[in-house]
Amino acid sequence: MDIEPRTRAPPTGGVEWTGEGDGAVPTLTRNLFTGSGPGDHRLDVVEGHWPDDLDGAVLIVGPDKREPGGHWFGEHGVLCRIDCRPGPDGRLGVRARRVDTRVARLRDRMPWLFTRVAFAELSPFGVTNLANTNVVVLDGRCFLGYDAGRPVEVDLETLAHLTPVGGNDEWHLGAPGVLEPLASVTAHPGLARDERALYFVNSSIVPGGPVSVARWGLSGPVERWPVTGIGGPIDSIHDVAVTRDHVVFCDLPFVVEPETFRGGRRTRPAQDVTHLWIVAKADLRSTPPGSPVPVVEVELPLPTGHLSVGEDDAGGVLTVNLEHIPFGDLMLPLDREARSHTTGEPYDVAYEGLVALAPQPGAVGRYRIDATTGAVLDAEVVWDDRFWGAVLTTRDQSTPAARASVDDLWYSGCGYDPELVSEDWWRLYGDGACHHLVHPDELPPEGRPASIAHFDMAAGKVDDVWAFAPGAAATPPTFVPRRDQSGPGDGYVVVLVHTVERKELHVFDSGDLGRGPLAVAAGGGWEPPLLLHSCWAPSRTGPRPSSYRVPLRRDVAGALRGLPGTVAGMARMARMAASEGRAGGQSNLARPVS
Repeated sequence: MDIEPRTRAPPTGGVEWTGEGDGAVPTLTRNLFTGSGPGDHRLDVVEGHWPDDLDGAVLIVGPDKREPGGHWFGEHGVLCRIDCRPGPDGRLGVRARRVDTRVARLRDRMPWLFTRVAFAELSPFGVTNLANTNVVVLDGRCFLGYDAGRPVEVDLETLAHLTPVGGNDEWHLGAPGVLEPLASVTAHPGLARDERALYFVNSSIVPGGPVSVARWGLSGPVERWPVTGIGGPIDSIHDVAVTRDHVVFCDLPFVVEPETFRGGRRTRPAQDVTHLWIVAKADLRSTPPGSPVPVVEVELPLPTGHLSVGEDDAGGVLTVNLEHIPFGDLMLPLDREARSHTTGEPYDVAYEGLVALAPQPGAVGRYRIDATTGAVLDAEVVWDDRFWGAVLTTRDQSTPAARASVDDLWYSGCGYDPELVSEDWWRLYGDGACHHLVHPDELPPEGRPASIAHFDMAAGKVDDVWAFAPGAAATPPTFVPRRDQSGPGDGYVVVLVHTVERKELHVFDSGDLGRGPLAVAAGGGWEPPLLLHSCWAPSRTGPRPSSYRVPLRRDVAGALRGLPGTVAGMARMARMAASEGRAGGQSNLARPVS
């Protein structure tokens, strides 16, 4: 692959679509945003035999949508815990709970104080932390992430909310509030299991504002180091990964145009490159928190949704997988004004809030990078025309050997439906000027089914694909290790599948997706909406192994102390937007792609 910016040719690794299969794909299921909410359920195994060598639980978090309306991401989080081992009755237990943060409970009591702007919720208490994006488990403790709020901890067994991570006085704050001022903290932390610590990036919503790497050792204070060397304003930082010696993070295309809050349509595409940043842990260890540390920046073609990095970085060379999302746009949801580019018709209200999933084959870039200089030593982008509409990946992280490399990824997606290509999307991306795999003029007329694929990144190919029933949407996938695992990657992949008729759990042999699901579980009244990220948690014995809490009094005091600096930052941002507006330009919040 030529990694020079502006490269247009499809990268290596693509496989031509043969036209075999079911032909035209019916419109995507209309039940994505119809959810049953919190509750306890028992799922019947309705097909096949559920393997008897699974333990632990699958945890899935996402917006608690009960019905269509508003942006997909714009609801408080609901966390689902699915037992991997059936009970004596042969059924799988499911527990779903709303993430009852302090502000969520206040909203129940005083809803008139809250209002919505896009998918953000505002009140005198601050910018509501919806806690609906990501879930991780470390040392028997469960943490939820949301890019516009602090991490929160919930009980791994009961799912009850326990505490925010870090007081308001420990994070850089971007918007005022008396309890939950905006703290932009990455939803995906880097899990440093050897250190028993989580790494985050805490950034500013003000263009050019401070960006810090943060480390939290599961108790005590959050340590933060401002970084120097970031080349320009960023949209959003969503994902952090760690190796033995480095912290790695990248940006997420996230265009916010103030005009859209007043009913205007989007005018600028999302960026079509990835900015990757590398911080040496040695610099963090040798630098007092609060003092700056340098960052190495790398720019690569194609935008990225998520990344994974092998923990083994011997010789200072990183192996990085970037889950590329060409033409994907998280801030281009379908609404009442949207029209299909294919038919010119308005959309069924059932799709309101669905974001522009990349109408492209799913692609993963594998890069070997010198961590000291940022030089890209090797690059290859792997994709396969049988796998479209990629959403989320999973991988084995159950053992040190599995975490040492990033050779195996299991990727699920929603396929490609030509009717869901909106006129808004076509206006921004239809000229093909952004980095892509398939030009918009060459998008297939017959669509592609939802599927799950195994990416063998060491071999540079997609070697196994299973297509779901027409109209289905499959996400998220979760890798679950076999009880007596023979080595990395030996286990199962559990996938939440939204079919036209109902919601189902499919379990696959991780080494043989093409065999199809070993078993399917459904029923029991569990009808989750389209959720976001997931993880596997081993069984925990005993109570929560910590007494960590952030007291309410300290949180309020920290929010009030940070108020002057937060207001000053917002005033600076307003001045910048007004100045550029008078000059006939756009705010940096909606800057053009460079």
